[in-house]
Amino acid sequence: MIKARTRLTAASTQTREHILLAGERLFAEQGFDNVSLRQINTAAGQRNSSASHYHFGSKEALIKAIYAYRMERLNVRRNQLLADLPPGDGPRPVIAMIEILIYPMVEEVEGSEGGRNCMQFLSQLFSHPMMNLVDMWRSQFGESVGRIYYELRTTLAHIPDEVFGPRFGLMWLLAVNALADRERLSSTAVGAVSSALPVLYVSNLVDTLAGLISAPVSASTQAEILELRSGGQRLA
Repeated sequence: MIKARTRLTAASTQTREHILLAGERLFAEQGFDNVSLRQINTAAGQRNSSASHYHFGSKEALIKAIYAYRMERLNVRRNQLLADLPPGDGPRPVIAMIEILIYPMVEEVEGSEGGRNCMQFLSQLFSHPMMNLVDMWRSQFGESVGRIYYELRTTLAHIPDEVFGPRFGLMWLLAVNALADRERLSSTAVGAVSSALPVLYVSNLVDTLAGLISAPVSASTQAEILELRSGGQRLA
């Protein structure tokens, strides 16, 4: 009886992952609004037409489960990289933290099953009105993303709170969209560019994100911050 349950659990887990990966691929290729659970069932090779509904309940729940599946894998890798950092009392270099944020995403794309669909899926997810981006974003702050955030906040303590948080969020969205674009470029580039561009693209992306998060705050932005802190309001 115990062995039978184990086999059933393993089969159920495998079915769930098949549905997750099939859903991620179809959503990445066709968008959230153009894909049904029935289509995902078929793509996942499920004879039971209600398998997706049984495992996830709704399309929105499946989308959230795909997001959680990818984020969990990224968290494991980022936490490994954070643990491998040499001990030190001072602030961590900005570039090092950005690399820990970005390179696991590249590894997931290039080295995991269905990973080529990952960034396309996330790019659509973060721009779709049906998803609560704030809640999904906050859910990651208990994990490796939060650790990177606070490491960068310590290193860049001179940047006002009012701009650091929005910059970090913008950096995250830019990274996801840029890596999604990288996949499109990789599929169309030819000759020597085909092998060289993706590597240079990511390295340049890391530099760009580091510049974004650590850019000096201009006098006009400082004035707006002072106005905000004094309780004043300005029209956009």
